[in-house]
Amino acid sequence: MPTVRRSNGASGERDSSSISSRGRVPTPRRRQIQQAAMAAKKPPRQKPAPRYEVDDDRPAPLLLKVLSWLGIILLCFVLGYLGTSWVVEFLNRKLLLKPENRIENQEDLSTFEAAEQERITKEKLNSGAEVQQVSLNLYHVKNDSIVETRQNFVSKVEEDNMRDAIMAVVLLSEMPGADKIKLLHVFKMSDTAFLDMSGQFASALDSAGQRKSLLLLTSIVRTVQENFSPLSQVRFLIDSKPPKQGGTVDLSAPWKMPKRS
Repeated sequence: MPTVRRSNGASGERDSSSISSRGRVPTPRRRQIQQAAMAAKKPPRQKPAPRYEVDDDRPAPLLLKVLSWLGIILLCFVLGYLGTSWVVEFLNRKLLLKPENRIENQEDLSTFEAAEQERITKEKLNSGAEVQQVSLNLYHVKNDSIVETRQNFVSKVEEDNMRDAIMAVVLLSEMPGADKIKLLHVFKMSDTAFLDMSGQFASALDSAGQRKSLLLLTSIVRTVQENFSPLSQVRFLIDSKPPKQGGTVDLSAPWKMPKRS
């Protein structure tokens, strides 16, 4: 008959611990394994990118400082020059700085010459001296045709009398803006009279149309030819410059009357 042995408590505990170690993991060890598995699943922590700081205490290059100061000085100079020019021009227009009878441009010259002629005429009239007059035949535009009239002018040098006659022709022809048209210069060379007209003259020709413009130019040429011999043709300038070709009428070529048979 088989014999049954009893084991004591110590041996029993060893057996149970060995069974426990083979069959189940103790709780602390299992937590360590779980924590390791979770740590393996997390993405690796990226290191922050290095930060570069600009050293603001570094002094600016010497060349950059020089260029900056030169730019500021140039800007101040330009602003001061433009401002001073504007102030002086404004005061000149208001006649605050401009001396009397000071001639700075062509407009001042024309105004001065007209004022001198008027002053001389008034002095002669006031002194009782006899004022010589000259009678001229004027041809001007009226009702789409050229008509003749006779008018007296104060006797002056020939260029001034020519100026007065031509301006009278323009006014009598009732050109657009005739009161703004000016004859800046009059001079002659051989048989040609040069008439330097203001820009308003060209504008008036464009506004008047081709027919009336042709009649006006013919009237001017005929007035010059019949009153100021030996002049036989006229050349026009606009603001002291040769006019360009084109426009309502061609002012670039000399104008003259056809020879009478």
